[in-house]
Formats: sequence, C-alpha cells, structure tokens
Amino acid sequence: MAAPAGGPDKHNPVAGILWMVGAAVCFSASLSLVKALQDGGMSAFQAVLFRQIFGLIIFTPIVFRIGIGSLKTKVPFGHFMRALLGLTGMWTGYFSLTLIDVPESVALQFTLPIFTMICAIFLLGEKMHSHRVIATLVGFGGVLVIVRPGFSDLNLGIFLALAAAAFYATSDTLSRWLARYDQIPSIMMWNFIFMIPMAAIPSAIWWVTPAPDLWWQVLGFAIAGVGAQFCLTRSFGLAEASLVSPILFLRLPLLAAIAFFAFGQTTEIWTWAGAAVIFVAATWMTRVETRKTPAEKPS
Repeated sequence: MAAPAGGPDKHNPVAGILWMVGAAVCFSASLSLVKALQDGGMSAFQAVLFRQIFGLIIFTPIVFRIGIGSLKTKVPFGHFMRALLGLTGMWTGYFSLTLIDVPESVALQFTLPIFTMICAIFLLGEKMHSHRVIATLVGFGGVLVIVRPGFSDLNLGIFLALAAAAFYATSDTLSRWLARYDQIPSIMMWNFIFMIPMAAIPSAIWWVTPAPDLWWQVLGFAIAGVGAQFCLTRSFGLAEASLVSPILFLRLPLLAAIAFFAFGQTTEIWTWAGAAVIFVAATWMTRVETRKTPAEKPS
C-alpha cells in the first residue's frame, strides 16, 4: 500500500515508546471498565456492540475523506471470517474476566504472539524455524506455570482466556492475508460492517439496559478501546515492533493495581512468574524475527 500523502513516519523510538505506554494504559482502562460493566449486568456481546458502534462513528468520516471506493473488496468472505473470529475473541476474552481474576486473564492472553506464529505457519505457509518452536514451547511452559494443572482448580475462564488469544491470533493472521487484496481502510471498515450485526443479535437476546450511572462507563470503555488501537498504530509507525511491543507488558502491573483497588483481587506469584516466561519467549521470538535479513523474511 502506498505511503500516506505526508510520507512515512520518521523513526522516533522515544515517541514510539510513549505511544505504546498510552496503548497499555488504554487497554488497561478498557478491560477494567468492561469488567465493571459485566459486574453491573451487561453481557459481553453488548460490550462488543457498543465498542464497534463507537469505532464505526469515529472511522466513517475518515473513509468518506479517503473515498468510498476504498471499500471495494475482492474477498468479502475473508472479511466476514475475520469479523467472526475477532468477535469470538472479544467475547471469550471479556467473558473470562467474569470467571477468573483480571490479571490472570491478561497474563494468559500474552500467548497471542505465539498463537499468531502458529497460525501464520498453517494459514500463510510461513516456515517453521527453530526459534519459533523454542518460543512456542517456552511460552506454553509459562501457561503451565500460571495454570498449575494438578495443583490448582482448572476454571473455564482459563480456557476462555487462552481461546481469546487463539481467536485474536487467527483474526490477525487473516488480516495479513486480506492485506494482499485490500487496503487497510477497507479491512477496518468491513470489520465494523460485519461485526456490528453479529454482536447485535445475541445482544438483543440477552439485552440488559445499563443503569443511568453506568452509561459514562460505557462511553469510557468505547473511547479507551478505540484509543488503544490508535496509540498502537501510532507506536508501530514510529518505532520497530521489537522495541515497542514489550511495553505492552505494562498491562499486567497496571491491571493488577486496578484489580486490587477496584475489585479486591490479588495477583498470585504464579501469575507473575508465568507471565514473565511468556513475555520473554514472545519478546525473544520478535527480536529474532526482526533481525532477519530481507531475503529471510516471508514476503
């Protein structure tokens, strides 16, 4: 895709790191607010619906400025599948927050880069390199540290958090495939177009009208969700992924603090230890990938 009219972003590591810190803060705020909304009776489907509607409102003027012709697509079914997978990832991730502590759910979802690597191998035909195998084994070793099968009770929320990472990874991998055919504005807009009715149907079935004092939380959740994506995009535009991606690990201490003060949840040492193992595996894999020569990188 051609660079924007203003030219590509200049490499600015400090700005990239600051934008990623903003993304971590917005992600933490978003998850905390959706946890509070679900405690207030709202379904996970409603949370997804409100977030997507707000995103559509924000993004529609951008599409009209670019031109409605940017929505032309050669692969509508691919967009439909991406929206379905993304919706399922959001729902499983949000629902896990009602069954396990927020930091534990987030720590388990740190497996996202590893699941993405696995999906890229099977869906995009990328090669299975030794460092990817090692990172996968170490990362899932971190999952076992958190879950501790045989030493702690297995909760459905654990499997939902891992499923969320897997669904998000598949959706992200499909986005890379769609980018071969369509431009980024088309990919984003079709995601809104398909996901909103998908979320609206179950939302209508299990609808719970938020209490008047919860609507500010709904608005805050939607703003935080869109803000996280915006900060994430700006960060990757200003600095290398291997530099800024590890900053997202800040979500764990931020959410641990919020969970303690807002929900009375404490984070076990096993969650911290397992998250650190997953973090090291994913970060190491990312750095190895970015150090490859252009000839070694997948097209």
